[in-house]
Amino acid sequence: MRRTPRTALVAIPFVCLLAALLFQSARLETPAVSPAGSPRHPTVEPGLPLRIDLAVRDDRPGSGDPARVEAVIDAADDLREVSLEWVFPEGVRQDAVEDSSPAAMRLRSGERRVLNVPVRATREADLPIRLRASFQVADGRWFRTEQGVLWRRGPKTPEGRHHAGAFEVNGVPVSEPLP
Repeated sequence: MRRTPRTALVAIPFVCLLAALLFQSARLETPAVSPAGSPRHPTVEPGLPLRIDLAVRDDRPGSGDPARVEAVIDAADDLREVSLEWVFPEGVRQDAVEDSSPAAMRLRSGERRVLNVPVRATREADLPIRLRASFQVADGRWFRTEQGVLWRRGPKTPEGRHHAGAFEVNGVPVSEPLP
């Protein structure tokens, strides 16, 4: 029977400990957020360099005053040819405002634009409002994205399950596993 030298018994745990420390320090130095992602909203997966947040400001529901759709547009990189297009459903009218859908514009890294669009509803319903954006990044690639918000008009619907467009299958309990 061969015996393991004492130096090997001491060296093996030392090498394992040293390797673990080296891998740990290398892992801490790599960025967890992609450079294209927004620094205010860290994420693991790479994101688009354009962020759009939509909200409906309906201060006085039921009165004759129009509601406002507010779009906050943040650029994480320098963007060229940013064009925006509002998509309103049937039953929503947009009041005329000059800067509600500006022509192709440029956005610098870290720049924020806020657009306010007055809208009126001609009926009571859940009305989906969308904002389409297309833009060109510095290396010449084109991207298109879309963001939406649901404007709830009328009586509040009862609380319930919302399946978000997924398929729903009713299950039946089985006393024994099927073959």
